[in-house]
Amino acid sequence: MILSRRKAHFYTVVILSAVLPLVFFAGLLWRPSIPTVDETTDELFAAANFPSQKDAAGVIASETLLVNSIKVLAETSKSYDGAMFLELEPTEALQFSNILVYWRAGNSAPNTVDEKALLLGQLSGSSRRRFSVPSAMQGQSGHLLFYSRGQDEVIGSSPLPANTSIHK
Repeated sequence: MILSRRKAHFYTVVILSAVLPLVFFAGLLWRPSIPTVDETTDELFAAANFPSQKDAAGVIASETLLVNSIKVLAETSKSYDGAMFLELEPTEALQFSNILVYWRAGNSAPNTVDEKALLLGQLSGSSRRRFSVPSAMQGQSGHLLFYSRGQDEVIGSSPLPANTSIHK
């Protein structure tokens, strides 16, 4: 390489090593402060059944259910505006695909999903999910059905205990 080119490359590297960190820190200091979560994101969280600030309330009752040898924590809560919620959280990851949670009225444990079953929502992995309790479910005893769409079968059924305070 020609000596003049070596000198040019050397000075270029020295200048870039001094200027680039300064430009990086100047960009961090002068970046605009845009909030990542605001009122417009509440609709997205509501569609995914995540609780919002107005839905925040205390837990009324909790019970541990056994679904296909996996413990599922079931909690009932009531929001400040009077809406009832059922929260389900498996203690370990559910090894089934596309699990849908249904509720069916009655004292006997159903083993199929029929037209009388109410769809509450989808449950997956070990994440906590919150389902709103429909008015048809309040005041009646029934069972929670866990249906796997991937296996096309009911993987578990558990009675919703009376102490969850959904019953009047």
